[in-house]
Amino acid sequence: MTSLNSNVEDATNYLVKKQSDFDSVMTVSRDIIRGAGQSITLLHNNKDAKKSINEMSEKVKALKKMDGLFKYQTQQAYQEYAEALIFQSIKEKKKIPSSEELEIEYEPYLLGLMDVFGELKREILEVLRESDVKKAEEYLEIMKEIYDTTRKLRFAEAILPGFRKKQDVARIQIESAGSEILVFKGRHSK
Repeated sequence: MTSLNSNVEDATNYLVKKQSDFDSVMTVSRDIIRGAGQSITLLHNNKDAKKSINEMSEKVKALKKMDGLFKYQTQQAYQEYAEALIFQSIKEKKKIPSSEELEIEYEPYLLGLMDVFGELKREILEVLRESDVKKAEEYLEIMKEIYDTTRKLRFAEAILPGFRKKQDVARIQIESAGSEILVFKGRHSK
């Protein structure tokens, strides 16, 4: 029985450390998700999001060093990070950054890219409130470019979870945003 006790004790020590590592990973992941939401809100309100994004970027670097055993649990944090940085780049530079530029893996990049449709639609509504049809149409063109480029991607749910549904939602958001612009133009052309 002594070897069984020793084996169970070793397993317990291993799992205690693994639990501690998991708790740390989840704390940093939650911080990144909150930071992404805060950054996106600042960008929508035309406020400087650089500090928030820099803090989030530092947390992403830390997470990459500790997430080895918990990749599945950290994907949402990377996805939210990608969404925030893609939205920032589109809003400030009218450019869609690559996964390499963001230094994140393809899966969270593509999922974050699809999530940016909601932010772009919201931005279209905001600029229409300011009667800036030109800017609304620019955002709509970016939405179409992303959709047309990613439309050909068809992978199993196990390979790219949630992507097909996000594609369907993106198409609906493009149609809705286009309708909002047409309605606005119709109201203001009289």
